[in-house]
Amino acid sequence: MSVWNFLKEMDQLQSQLGELTRFGARHGFPRTAFLPGVSARHFPMINIASDDQKVVIEALAPGLDTDSLKVQALANRVTISGEKAKVNVDAEKFHRNERSTGKFSRTIELSTQIDPEKVTAEYSKGILTVTLPKAEKAKAHNVAISVK
Repeated sequence: MSVWNFLKEMDQLQSQLGELTRFGARHGFPRTAFLPGVSARHFPMINIASDDQKVVIEALAPGLDTDSLKVQALANRVTISGEKAKVNVDAEKFHRNERSTGKFSRTIELSTQIDPEKVTAEYSKGILTVTLPKAEKAKAHNVAISVK
């Protein structure tokens, strides 16, 4: 009869996960951590604000090829996609390589309906600003109260 050793199992699991991570880094799987060892992050990082008339998304996206940058809007969803170009340096010559490169796509679900025909986008100094006017049916309307 064998006795189950919890700590040994956990050590083996940690070792296997480490091997998987090293395998992914060697074979070109995309890295998602912009703060290595802290947490995985989506790219681009965004801020979303809204008022009665519109929703505004600001996406931090420095170093992008603007020809590859695309914004698609549909009802209550926006997709930002593009590509970050690779740096032309041999992998062996890097001392540290934390910047991600390659294609990306991020879809943001909105809590309100938008008018996709009136969406505008502007890219300046590494910030993509997408302005999404709310659909008429999503805007607040004042209701007159009758007093009897």
